[in-house]
Amino acid sequence: MSANKLYDMLINGNAQYNRLIKLDTPLGTDCLLPLQVKGTSRLGRDYEFTVDVVTTRREIELQALIAQPVTLWVQQTDGSYLPHHGYVHTFSRLGSDGYLTYFQLQFSSWLYFLHLRRDMRDWQEQSEEQILADVYHQHPQAKFRFELRRTCPQSSYCVQADSDWNFMHRRMEPVGMFGRFEQAQDGKSHTWVVIDDAFFVPPLDQRTVRFSRASLNDEADGLTQWIEKGQLDSAQLTTRTFDYKRADLNKEIATSREDVPAQERLPSDGEVYDYAGAYGWGETQDGEFLARIRMEEWESRSRRFHGVGGLRSAMPGRWFELQGHPIHDEGRPQEREFLIIAADWIIQNNLPGANGSVDFPQSLSEELKQARAAQGQQGGAIIKHPDGSQGFYRVELEAQRRRVPYRSPFEHHKPVMQLQNGIVAGPDKEEIYTDALNRVKVWFPWNRRNSGDEGASCWVRAAFPDAGSDRGGTYPLRKGDEVIIDWLGGDCDRPIIVSRMHGGNTAPIWNTHGLLSGHRSKEYGGSGYNQIVMDDSTGQNRLHLYSTSAQSHLHLGYLIQHTDNTRGAYLGTGFDLKSDAYGAVRAGKGLYVTTHATSVNQPMAAGAASEQLVNAESVMEAMSEASVTGNAESLQPGQDALKQFTDATQHSVAGAATGGRTAGGGTGNANGFAKPIMLMASPAGIGLTTQQSTQITADQQVNIVSGQNTHVVTGKSLIASIKEKLSVFVQNAGMKLFASKGKVEIQAQSDAMTLAALKDLTITSSDGKIVLSASKEIWIGAGGSYIKINGSQIENGTPGQILEKCASWSKEGATSVQQQRQEFFQSQKELKYSQQLLLDDVLHKPDGVAAPVKYQFLAEDGMLLGSGMLDGAGKTLRAFTETPQQIKTIIDVNEGKWTTLKYDDPFDLASNLTDHPNAGVFDYADHEHVQDVPDGPGDEDDTNI
Repeated sequence: MSANKLYDMLINGNAQYNRLIKLDTPLGTDCLLPLQVKGTSRLGRDYEFTVDVVTTRREIELQALIAQPVTLWVQQTDGSYLPHHGYVHTFSRLGSDGYLTYFQLQFSSWLYFLHLRRDMRDWQEQSEEQILADVYHQHPQAKFRFELRRTCPQSSYCVQADSDWNFMHRRMEPVGMFGRFEQAQDGKSHTWVVIDDAFFVPPLDQRTVRFSRASLNDEADGLTQWIEKGQLDSAQLTTRTFDYKRADLNKEIATSREDVPAQERLPSDGEVYDYAGAYGWGETQDGEFLARIRMEEWESRSRRFHGVGGLRSAMPGRWFELQGHPIHDEGRPQEREFLIIAADWIIQNNLPGANGSVDFPQSLSEELKQARAAQGQQGGAIIKHPDGSQGFYRVELEAQRRRVPYRSPFEHHKPVMQLQNGIVAGPDKEEIYTDALNRVKVWFPWNRRNSGDEGASCWVRAAFPDAGSDRGGTYPLRKGDEVIIDWLGGDCDRPIIVSRMHGGNTAPIWNTHGLLSGHRSKEYGGSGYNQIVMDDSTGQNRLHLYSTSAQSHLHLGYLIQHTDNTRGAYLGTGFDLKSDAYGAVRAGKGLYVTTHATSVNQPMAAGAASEQLVNAESVMEAMSEASVTGNAESLQPGQDALKQFTDATQHSVAGAATGGRTAGGGTGNANGFAKPIMLMASPAGIGLTTQQSTQITADQQVNIVSGQNTHVVTGKSLIASIKEKLSVFVQNAGMKLFASKGKVEIQAQSDAMTLAALKDLTITSSDGKIVLSASKEIWIGAGGSYIKINGSQIENGTPGQILEKCASWSKEGATSVQQQRQEFFQSQKELKYSQQLLLDDVLHKPDGVAAPVKYQFLAEDGMLLGSGMLDGAGKTLRAFTETPQQIKTIIDVNEGKWTTLKYDDPFDLASNLTDHPNAGVFDYADHEHVQDVPDGPGDEDDTNI
């Protein structure tokens, strides 16, 4: 009978007119007739309605309504309808009864689609509003707006690795945001309104809600039951975080419930101490804000109110004023204002024959029976239709006082992340992209919105094997490196690099045989590198420190040729230090270089070298005494210098003990140097060789000591210049001085010369003559006889007889011959500037034979620099000066007698130039030392020299 009534209604049309509930679907008007409804909705969460429907169209496919919009209308007491719009996510065929087919559909808001989408992406330096909007925009059904009264802290980095639903709530809950729904009046849409202060939500359309005990058959549009519930909760929240940028700061926030008004405060006890994780908040006010949100959530759920009745306008996210309650009416008006947090509906449509419909499995019939039984005989939930049909409406509410801040419970959590791989990212054409903490950007393989540039992620810290303040190792990551990412505390917003890994694009430098380990860097923007290689080959251990810059390296141990992964030929054993550029070895307190093998661990143990130096002292001492005995110079200054050097090689140094911890080591004494000397020693020889010049210089003494011979060989000349004296002493085997070619010249330029021999003194000229010349006198004597020669006479004297033997003998008039000689300056020290004159043969060799010519050099201030006599080529000695000067020269070409040269025409310098490469013409007109000879008759342009 019931089925027939329903069938007639569907056939006759207008079946939903003026009914308690109506349903609009894309299948057409009155196609699906709603029988009973179960609904649930919660502030900050989604709503869901389950509707049992009946139709005469058994051919309806299940997919016909999936994801389609529908609207459930609930009739209000004034005859208007309140819409609940949503999208069908479940559609079931319950069964058939004659011509009728029963279906069940479930629909929710567009937020349901957030369950169906899961993403992996990130945001950087974005507000919570922008992050949420980005998620909502992924859904074409989304309709939303923000009504926030506070500015939330900006998120420096945020990662989604979960469903849009979970992500949305876990982002909103900690910052106190939640949402309510706003239904369009035409029932064709609904809007998700994100708010952070429930006090400003709109009231119900029926703002005043009465509390009453409904009588029989009373269609009460209010509440018939009202329950108040309080619970014990924690009294204090203390949170702490860690900020790696300011690890020295104690970032702790303590928040209590003391700011809650006394009349609302419930007993509380206990402290919740929570570690918010790494970088849980930045500034203190941010931490206080987050802690206050949690405290407000505690306060919100510590006192709740539950109501039951027939309030048809009930809607979570709206508020109402309760009237008629015997307790609340006695309080202030604000204590009667309540915010609806949740609502649960059970509704039966007031259709004829609805109570007699078939109870199919999974239909709402059983739940409806239980709800009606719980309602009892109270008529407040019985809704009648003018045709006599009765329906049932019951809603259960959860509410709190309006003035108490509402916060959604913290029910959604971040996904716990596991190890992931990533690639170091950076801008195009940048090989290295780091900041002051050597953080890098990382591209994650799941990131489909970035190709690996500087926007790939936030700055990510890297864990190094040794990192500390002012110590540790630094290995900056480079673009393209494959890294392993972990997450601090499993927090998806706190990535950290824990390691680097080799891969297809980052293959290891040394591989295959497993003998080589070490580290290699890479030149920025080039192919050069620096590396340290440790080779653990059996019996061939070595260490190689190498830089491609100037091919510089230090090779220790078993030396081989080594290129990348190839171990090459044997090169030697020991160490090899070299560079194609410069090199320097410095030691501020002393340097010891030796080939002495020693078992002593002290590196400056120079006992063998010191002993050899002591032996050299003995040799010098013995030879010095012999030199003095032989009237040569003493070696004492050099001997003293050698002794000072030797003493400096033996100097005990104590280990430093300045406090602190040393684990008992580092004490005792070791040898060092008393002065910053450099000692080179070898038991088998030292060689110095160069293709150019060797420079040896000392401000004080130079000692060369050999136990046997000292050999000096030069390919060309041996030239020595000595400022003070030359003393050469030979003790036993004599002295030889030979010149195979060229002259031998020995001069005492400013003092006497003495040649002495214990036995014969032989002077021989094999193919020339012997010339003895003196400016004053020559005296030759033997056994009392003598010959004395001077400028006025030659005197022969003998105690015996004078015997002359010759083929002929003659006596002629007086004559003399002057021997050319060179006089020398007092100082011949080489200075920066020098000058030398070469006299033309016209003056030097007037008769073709070199004449004795004297000269003088005068400085600009008139000081005599030196004088001498031209050599056979007509050259003077070189005159040295510290600065450039115009030296004046006086040349005597006529043995002190002035010669007058007369010119009828003025002297023409240009016509008297010579093409001789070393010649010069001098005009003596500016020489004040040259006196003009009185002019003769008719002589007007005489020049005297």
